[in-house]
Amino acid sequence: MRGKTYLLALFISVFAGSNSIAAESSLKLPKAEGISTIKNPEKSDDSRPAHVYGQIRLEGMQYFTPVPDAPRLTYSQLLSARLSVLKETSWLDAAFDVTGGTYFSRGQTHMIMHEAYIASKGETFKVFAGRKKKDWSDIDHRWNLGLWQPYLNLDSLRPEEEGLTGIFFDYNQKNYQVMAMVTPMFIPSMGPDVREEGGGLVADSRWYRAPSRNYDFNSRINTIYYKLDIPEQAKLVNNGGASLMTRLGDKSKGTWVVASAGYLPVNDLILKRQAFKQTSDDKLDVTVSPAVTYHKIASVDLGYSFKAVKTTLSVLHDEPEVRYPDEEWVMQKLEPLQAYSVAADFVLTDIITRAIAVQVAYLKVVGGGIQDITATGDADDFTLYDSRMKFTNSLMLRLEGQVATWFKRPLVTRIKYLYDYDQRGSLLNTEFQYFPTQKWAVVLGGDVLGVQDEGYKTSSFLNQFRANDRFYGGMTYVF
Repeated sequence: MRGKTYLLALFISVFAGSNSIAAESSLKLPKAEGISTIKNPEKSDDSRPAHVYGQIRLEGMQYFTPVPDAPRLTYSQLLSARLSVLKETSWLDAAFDVTGGTYFSRGQTHMIMHEAYIASKGETFKVFAGRKKKDWSDIDHRWNLGLWQPYLNLDSLRPEEEGLTGIFFDYNQKNYQVMAMVTPMFIPSMGPDVREEGGGLVADSRWYRAPSRNYDFNSRINTIYYKLDIPEQAKLVNNGGASLMTRLGDKSKGTWVVASAGYLPVNDLILKRQAFKQTSDDKLDVTVSPAVTYHKIASVDLGYSFKAVKTTLSVLHDEPEVRYPDEEWVMQKLEPLQAYSVAADFVLTDIITRAIAVQVAYLKVVGGGIQDITATGDADDFTLYDSRMKFTNSLMLRLEGQVATWFKRPLVTRIKYLYDYDQRGSLLNTEFQYFPTQKWAVVLGGDVLGVQDEGYKTSSFLNQFRANDRFYGGMTYVF
């Protein structure tokens, strides 16, 4: 779908711009303040060395159901590493956070720069230049929507949030904050590497959904043969934007509100393709090419924090611009959407003598469809993909904490259960980590997806990937 473009953007992010992508569990609870993985020490000076943090993880993963056309995708091994470095001087700060990994097979190596920036000194006002994660929207971060900040989506159950790239002007006090961002460039969300093979678009991933190859023309089924056409790098990268965020109140206590608005490129590239023409043959050759469109995005978070409980009500509005293709081409039209979420984060104490962090949240998305349109704006009778969101009407419960000790060492569990009412399906993630030493962890986990009716909404996320039940295990070294 977008593979070569993703690979290109991946390369750009490395040169433009806690846990590895494997180690960053999808069960991690959102942070109360900010989402950057780079830690900030209280004091530093030029005579002190840089602060370095990181992880190395080796993991094996087994899927329960083989893929008939790709049996090698049933089992995988991943070696990944993450490195975060912060250097403070008397006149500026510099930091970067990078992840790299390999599946020990050709074309299955990745590297991504999550953050890479320099920052001015200052207590209340700072200027950041580079790639930086920021707290734009609770609903976007909590539900991994990818509308504000892009994501690395090599594994759909382990999305990794990335920062925006530009210049940030941040005036931040305890009860008040104003931040503006301008950017001259665009780095999209990235997924599995996609290629042409046998007339189809394929990827070495169980989380890639290929477009249909069947086209019904005058009650006659034609087979589509796809070709990828990747535009020049500059056409994708040279797309700027701007955004603004304000906060009133202290997010650690009492009532607070965060409002954000922006005009930015849509993080997921849209697709354009050649229009189908009448043919006497049983096959159609179609060229597919990625493109960039913009959207107006606005969000508001209203929260109240007291003691160990934080409640949040979030609203997000996304209005993509409509781009019209050239003659004899068809392009995706992204429908506007409104997303609503209510959530509570709290800690249960004295449960099995340990504190357990709990998150309960509900998400409702209205709109967000996709329609392929012609040069005149009319709807085409064939659509590559029909939805922008993985979940649209979901209830989620997350638990995380130390549940026991074994040989006087901690055993930590992370559990997430999600049910989507629109899809009539559920998702269960479980992970256990045992720490035999302070720096080593043994990891064991699994993911289960299912739907009540396999014939209902066959293109939905849970139905499409219901065969991806899996378990995994490995070891992590933290430094």
